Amino acid sequence: MTRIDELQVLKSLDPARTDADPNGRRAQADLRRILATEPTPVPARKRSGPRIAVALASVAAATAAVLVLTSALGGDRAFATWTATPTGLSAGERADAADSCRKEQKSASPEYRDQLSKATIAIAERRGAWTLVVLADRSGFGALCITDDSRHLFRSYFGFIGTTPAADRPAPRALTPTSLGTGSIDNHSLSVAAGLAGADVTAVTYTSPTRGKITATVNASQFALWLPGNDLTDANRTGVPVQVSYRDGTTATLTLRL
Repeated sequence: MTRIDELQVLKSLDPARTDADPNGRRAQADLRRILATEPTPVPARKRSGPRIAVALASVAAATAAVLVLTSALGGDRAFATWTATPTGLSAGERADAADSCRKEQKSASPEYRDQLSKATIAIAERRGAWTLVVLADRSGFGALCITDDSRHLFRSYFGFIGTTPAADRPAPRALTPTSLGTGSIDNHSLSVAAGLAGADVTAVTYTSPTRGKITATVNASQFALWLPGNDLTDANRTGVPVQVSYRDGTTATLTLRL
């Protein structure tokens, strides 16, 4: 990484050709005027941290957090590169995406540090410039990160983290959503449906009224799909139908609801 000398940069912007003489007549006059002036108190400014979005519902609400960190620099604006069918990541890209997700989630949710360190990559997919990663373990813990990979500085990040109790985990032909709803990133809405998949589930698709057929990634007892827009705003209340394929070749329509 190239180091930048901020002082030299600032000097290059200064219209003055030489350094000021502190003993000069003008400098001494300015100093006397400043010292003779009563200081004006300035009220302290309150610092505001990143907003926490709670629009995305969670089945594990008692132990889950939903996060949205926003950047205003560049990136894939309005999800221009997003695709309805995901592609995979290379081994190096998977590792980088997982490391980034762990880092962001550990910083935002330190109570999950141990689980994040031990969790493995269940899902790693790409939709245009965007990557989605799910880290999970056998105890029902899961962490999801959606990131605009076209950014290399101040990258936008959307995430979920939590643990699903054993009683809520799905039967072999069922799905248990842990993230279902609409959130925002860079002032644009995105809808997410993700969670645990039963052992017999091999594929999940959602037919969007605005985007057509959306293919989920299903792997390691997890499923995940997302799309731009607010399709799933009321999904946690009204439910959303998805098409499911099973190992025996049969299909069914299930309704996701929290």
